[in-house]
Amino acid sequence: MDLNHDDDEVAKAERRRITAEELSWSLRSLNQAAAEVDHALAGKLGLRQLDYAAMGHVMSREASPLGPAELGHRLGISTGSATELADRLERAGHLSRIRDDADRRRVSLVPREQAVNQIIGELRPLIASLDALAAEFTPDEQDVINRYLRLATGRMSDYAQELARSTSPIAPDSVRTPSDARSDAH
Repeated sequence: MDLNHDDDEVAKAERRRITAEELSWSLRSLNQAAAEVDHALAGKLGLRQLDYAAMGHVMSREASPLGPAELGHRLGISTGSATELADRLERAGHLSRIRDDADRRRVSLVPREQAVNQIIGELRPLIASLDALAAEFTPDEQDVINRYLRLATGRMSDYAQELARSTSPIAPDSVRTPSDARSDAH
């Protein structure tokens, strides 16, 4: 009797039992765990959550650098607040401002190598662990997982853009609390 073969068959049967809803909840759990990593890493690096999020945007846009206005848009803060945030990150040695040669008014925010190395250094154990986890799957399974995650990423990005275009913030005075309803009844 081949125990490994039996284990493989059990694993295959279990994989077939997962529903699309369960897969979506697993993705939601993954997103929550990623947010927890971001929160803990920001604390370890001594960065505010907003500063850490800003560095994430700046680091992911090296091929097409962001300026303070674009960064502010991505973070949902004013251009003035984004400029102040960039000032703080520059003073802390995390990023540099680079003037565009063609348009001297245009400024790009570029992560400093030391900051990138520090962040990547802190993430290295997690990256190694996730690489080892991926190696537990066959190349065909990896292809399916990769396809699902890339498509899910695209749909989440599309939905975020749709929300940004179609909604406006609710004014605080228009939010009704249970005590408001009781007051109206009297």
